[in-house]
Amino acid sequence: MSHSIRAVLLASVSLVAAPGLPALVPVLPARVPGFSTLATGFSSGALAAQLQDQSRISPTNDLPNPFQRIHRWGELPTGLYAERASFIGAEQGPDGNIYLLGRCLGNSCTGRPEPPVLKLDSEGRLLSTWGSGMFDFPHGFAVDREGNVWASDQRGHQVFKWDSEGELLMTIGQRGTEGAPPLLSEPTDVAIAPNGDVFITEGHSFSEGANRVSKYTSGGTYIMSWGTTGSGPGEFNVPHSIALDSQGRVFVGDRANNRVQIFDQEGNFLDVWYQFGRPSGIAITNDDMIYVADSESWGTDNPGWKKGIRIGDARDGSVLFLIEDLESTAIEHTGAEGVGVDSQGNVYGAVVRRRMLEKHVLLPPGISRGALTPTPAPPGQSALTHVGHVATEFGTFPAGQGFAARATTEMGIAVLHANFAAGDLSDLEAIQQHAGHVLHALDPVDDAAGPGLGYGLVRAAEDVVTHIELAAISPGASANVQTHAQHIDMIARSVASRGREAADVARRLQSATSIRRAAPLVALLRLLIYRLAEGGDSNGDGQLSLEDEAGLQQLEAHVYLILEGEGLPRIIR
Repeated sequence: MSHSIRAVLLASVSLVAAPGLPALVPVLPARVPGFSTLATGFSSGALAAQLQDQSRISPTNDLPNPFQRIHRWGELPTGLYAERASFIGAEQGPDGNIYLLGRCLGNSCTGRPEPPVLKLDSEGRLLSTWGSGMFDFPHGFAVDREGNVWASDQRGHQVFKWDSEGELLMTIGQRGTEGAPPLLSEPTDVAIAPNGDVFITEGHSFSEGANRVSKYTSGGTYIMSWGTTGSGPGEFNVPHSIALDSQGRVFVGDRANNRVQIFDQEGNFLDVWYQFGRPSGIAITNDDMIYVADSESWGTDNPGWKKGIRIGDARDGSVLFLIEDLESTAIEHTGAEGVGVDSQGNVYGAVVRRRMLEKHVLLPPGISRGALTPTPAPPGQSALTHVGHVATEFGTFPAGQGFAARATTEMGIAVLHANFAAGDLSDLEAIQQHAGHVLHALDPVDDAAGPGLGYGLVRAAEDVVTHIELAAISPGASANVQTHAQHIDMIARSVASRGREAADVARRLQSATSIRRAAPLVALLRLLIYRLAEGGDSNGDGQLSLEDEAGLQQLEAHVYLILEGEGLPRIIR
C-alpha cells in the first residue's frame, strides 16, 4: 500500500461519509490505568494486560465502510473448483499479482486433486496454480518482500516456501508428524521478517494445542519459541494469525482469547489489543495500516461483536473502519478468515464457510458503500448492466438466467420437495430423500447430484446482493435504481441468511432417527421454505419487514419496479 492510500483512509476519518451520516470518529484502544503501548517486557505491561479483558471494551461495530464488496472475484480453474472452492488466504506479491490459498473442495485437500495455490494478475486473470497433493488442510499464507510464497498445512504440520513460479524452495516440519520444535504442531500462519527470519504460529486445538510462536532462520533452522496455553500476557489459546509491522513488532491474533498480542522479535511482550474483535486473520501494510478479519464473533465466544474486517492504525491501535460481513450477526456462519491488501488499498477477504473470495474496492473519500445515497443523474449504462445480471442473464451460465431467476428456479424445487416431504409422514426414508433435494436446491453439496440448477438459492441471493449494490453506486445510476436497490439488497441478504437456516433444518432432518423426531422438522422446513418464497409476517404486525420477513416474491416486485422505471421490459428470466 502506498502512503497515498494511507492518507486516503486517514483523511476519511474527518470527512462526512454521506448525507445524514455522522463524521467518522476513530475508536481508540481501551486502556486501564498505567497501561503503556511502549511496554518492552512483562514487567511493564503484564499486570495491566491481566487486568484488561474483552468485557471492558464496547464492541467496535458502528464504524463506516469506505469499500464496495465484490465477491466471486477472479478467474478460477474450470469445473467444480470454480463453483465451490473454499479460500483461506489472499496476498499481493511485489510483482503486483494476487496469490490465493484455497482448501480445494469441501474445506479439505486430503485426497483432492485441486491445486491449493493460485496466482492471478491484478485484474483477476488466472496465471498459474500449484501445490496439488501437498496439503491436508491449508491454513496460513504469506508472500514475502522477495516474492516468495509461503503457506502452512495445519493438519499436515508443515510450512512450505515456493518462488513466485511455484518451485518448492523449502519445507519446515515433516508431513503427518506433530511434535516439539524443530517439528511443528498445527501451524496456523507464517510471517517473514525483513532479514528473512520466519515466524510461525502453532496450535488450533484450543487448550490441547501447542499455543506457541516459533522462530526459524531464513534457511529453516530452529531458533526459539515462546508462549503456552492460557489467557495471560504471552499465553495463547489458538494463535490463529501473525504479521509484522514496519518496526518489526510481531502481532499475533490470539483468537480464542479475543485479542491481538504484540511482541518484539525475541518474544518479549509489548501490548495487547481487544478492540479488533476475535481475530482470525491479520494483515499489516508497509505504512502500518492494520486489517483484522473477525470471522467468529457474535456467538457465545464473543457476544455483541459483529463479524467483519476491522481496519485501523497499527501505530496507535485506533479502529477506523469495519467491512461488515454479509451475515455479521448469524451465529451459525463465519466470515472472512484470511485478509490481504493490494497496492491500491483494495481488501481481499477469504471466506471459508461460504466458499468464496471477496474483493472490497476502496471508494473515493466521502462516498460510503453502505449509504447507497441517491445521486441525481441520468441512468448509467454500467448500473443497468448490473441490473441486467440480476434480472435476465449473467455470463455464460448454461440456462442464461439472471441471479433473481436462478433463485426463483431453485426456490421452486425446494417448495416442491418440502411439500413431498410433508405428504407422507410414515416413510422416513422418503422424507429424508426429499429433504436432500431441498438442501440441494438451497445450498448444493460438492459433487452432489439432485434436481434444480445445482447453483443454490443461497448463492444466487448473494450474487443478487453483489450486483444490485454495484448498480446502486455505478456512475449515473438513477434515483429509481438506487431506491429500489436498497430494498432488493435488504431482501436478498435476508433470503440468503434464512436460506442457510432452512438448509440447516434440512440437514438435521436427514439425520433424524425416527418419524417422531422428523415430523416437527418437516413442519418447520416447510414453513421456512414458504416464507422464503412468499414472505411471512412472523411478528404479526400486518407488514412484511424487508430485513427479515420479505421473500422472493417481494424481491421480484422491486426488480420489476426498477425495470419499469428505466423503461425496460418487465422480464425476469
